[in-house]
Amino acid sequence: MDLTLVIPALNEAGNIGELITRARRVLDHEGMRYEILIVDGGSTDGTIAEAERAGAAAIRQHGRGYGGALRGGIEAARGDYVVTMDSDLSHEPEFIATLWAARDRSTIVIASRYVAGGRADMAPFRYVLSRILNAVFTTILRIPVKDISSGFRLYRRSAIASQRFEAADFDVLEEILIRLYVGGHVPAEVPFHYRTRKEGKSHAKLFRFAIAYLSTLYRMARLRYGRSG
Repeated sequence: MDLTLVIPALNEAGNIGELITRARRVLDHEGMRYEILIVDGGSTDGTIAEAERAGAAAIRQHGRGYGGALRGGIEAARGDYVVTMDSDLSHEPEFIATLWAARDRSTIVIASRYVAGGRADMAPFRYVLSRILNAVFTTILRIPVKDISSGFRLYRRSAIASQRFEAADFDVLEEILIRLYVGGHVPAEVPFHYRTRKEGKSHAKLFRFAIAYLSTLYRMARLRYGRSG
């Protein structure tokens, strides 16, 4: 199988069906053998039924938080490559073709909001927090990446399947990237336009996750500079 598309989801009825339909159109056009895995975190609004009607396979999340969903999806993946993306249509599925075209550039390809040509449609407060987060992590850890917190990525499965990730929340994105970088995998970035979600509300709790980000930064600094991670 060429590619597994992993999509964590929680109460995304109204978004998930359209996302899967559009993603399948792209993947079929590229002539790929693929699977689409929806990792459901306990939806109560019909997300699973809508996803399955659209042609995806739904699996129940066992680990905690967004990190647990990503781990579950990656562990279940059978494709040579894994694409991870959000379920709310802020990541337009047509961009999967761009990530796929760049797969020979690196074992990790990031859809980047912050390289030249990238854009982010975000509330000003959230945009500023995102830029600060990226600046702190990349400066302290000396990682040559502009958008360390983008969840829209393509991985070579042989690279990511050998890693073990601990973070439970959105800070797992930083942990994955840093562990892979320390292991010798230098990411590639392609410019991407991040959109606002189409339906519903975000499940990110920015202040609640602050402690998790600080903890991950500390652990990754220890790993980056030669101590136990």
